[in-house]
Amino acid sequence: MASNDNGGQNDLQSREPHTRTSPPQSSGTYGSGSGDSFGHQSRDEGYDLEFILRDEKYDCPICLLVLRDPYQTQCGHRFCQRCIFRWLRDSDQRCPIDNAVLSESMLFPDNFAKREIMGLQVMCPNKKEGCNHIETLKHLQHHLDSCPFKCEPCPNKCSHILLRKDLKQHLDHVCVKRKIQCHQCPEYITAEQLEDHLEKECAMSMTECPHCNASMMREQIKRHIDHDCMKVCIDCSFKKLGCTASNIQRGEMGKHRQDQIQFHMNLMCRALVVITEKLNITPDLLHPQVGATTSAATAEISYNSCVNSLADLQRNLSETLASLNLNNSPVVPTISQFLNQPVSTIMTSPTVVSSTESPRSHSRVVDDQRLNSDQTKVESEVTYTSVPSVDQEGALRVPFDRLEFQSMKDQNATQDESLARHEHLIVEMKHKVETSEKNSSILLRRVRLLENTLAEFEGRACNGLYVWKVKNYSKYRREAELGETTAIHSPAFYSSCYGYKLCIRANLNGVDAARGTHLSIFIHFMQGEFDDILDWPFSGRIMLTVMDQNQAMELRHHVMETLVAKPNLAAFQKPVTPRNHKGFGYMEFLPLTVLDNSMYIRNDTLIIKCHVIQTN
Repeated sequence: MASNDNGGQNDLQSREPHTRTSPPQSSGTYGSGSGDSFGHQSRDEGYDLEFILRDEKYDCPICLLVLRDPYQTQCGHRFCQRCIFRWLRDSDQRCPIDNAVLSESMLFPDNFAKREIMGLQVMCPNKKEGCNHIETLKHLQHHLDSCPFKCEPCPNKCSHILLRKDLKQHLDHVCVKRKIQCHQCPEYITAEQLEDHLEKECAMSMTECPHCNASMMREQIKRHIDHDCMKVCIDCSFKKLGCTASNIQRGEMGKHRQDQIQFHMNLMCRALVVITEKLNITPDLLHPQVGATTSAATAEISYNSCVNSLADLQRNLSETLASLNLNNSPVVPTISQFLNQPVSTIMTSPTVVSSTESPRSHSRVVDDQRLNSDQTKVESEVTYTSVPSVDQEGALRVPFDRLEFQSMKDQNATQDESLARHEHLIVEMKHKVETSEKNSSILLRRVRLLENTLAEFEGRACNGLYVWKVKNYSKYRREAELGETTAIHSPAFYSSCYGYKLCIRANLNGVDAARGTHLSIFIHFMQGEFDDILDWPFSGRIMLTVMDQNQAMELRHHVMETLVAKPNLAAFQKPVTPRNHKGFGYMEFLPLTVLDNSMYIRNDTLIIKCHVIQTN
């Protein structure tokens, strides 16, 4: 551990740059904390696992298991962190081994023992289920995350607990709560609901009519019963007019109507009489003259008579409607529209009448001079047909404007043409967008390649003297305190153009014993392009400096440490991974209190300088 010869803040700022004589420490494996859970393992005690080679010196005297997060006392005994802290809280503050006086302040983490324990080999906890895998304790959790013999509950919550390797087969073919598609309809249901679905709900399944036993799909049953089934009992359609016949099978209804024609006609007659009395309809309106000589004069007289009668009918109907108080009736809007319509728009005065028509058929055509042109000749016609029956004499047909119809037809054709043109433009634009996206993707890859090449060039051009500006320092510091990002790494740089590749690692909130008190800085070697022609292990010195950014040059006091390479450490060996997980540096490089209350941080930026000096 780095020594504490820095003194206080004032002493640090009053002296010249110096070199510490305290030995640096290897940072060990970054990220190798004790955050393991091993499934069912409790973190209140040691590791209850089957170790391949178990050394008794790593056993906790309290829980008798292998040490978890080992702590050492001043008297040299090791305990699990939680075991010894719980012991001290529950006892009289004495060591469980030699009964020496002991307090929490007299304990410290034993990282050496922790690294040794994390390197021990253990059997997979799922050995009873058939897993014979052997793994180091450090990487055991990674194996358990994918161990095929781990027991897991079915994600569909069907109450089954299975081995992970059997889970897919269970979910695909066995689980009663798996989603499957009905083989008769497109609906998805669970496997356990399939039988009930086919019997009660499936619209495509075959079923029988409960009345006539005819076989058909369930979705057709309702229409069959409402309209077609001859065995269904229904009421006579004249029930609202007074017929008391009910519960007659649909197949027998024809016979009933044939037998009761006279009775039904009497019911209809009485209903019509009531309606005519309510609406004050006179017999003259219902029985126009028959066989009158058709001429222009008589037609005009007949037309004027109809207009007057229609006006009287509108007036009587309006008074009757007001007296009946039918505010909620669905027919009121239709009747009101008829009452508010001028009589002249309902009937068209005749202008041309044939004088030689037969009594059975005659027509009247009215030319609408408003719509007459060279290109379009439109006739607004009023036609009625007469047969030797008083009831049908004088039936009128409302004029139809063919010019408006042709205009709408032309407008629809224009809109169809415009729609087709726009669809073609959309297809072209979609193709252009896809092409642009492909080109953008290619250009983005090229830009990233150029950025990497530029960064590589900058790292080579530094010639072993690299300055790292840690911008947004407060953000990274806050993330380190919260445990979100405990360490940050600098871009890679080289000791020379064709030399060793390195990077700086900074733990802004410290690491291990220095957590929360000191800034920790380490050096990591990385795999470089010319590693095969370099001498390994690395031999030389590395100087690390935290730069004082005081604007007054005479007041600047940089903090510098010199690392001397130790060839026997893994941190200086040839990397076998993109970045050597073994680092070398200082856990207590600079107290955080000094860092926060000085000019080492300016514009939210921390500057760290590294100078690599290779020994020839």
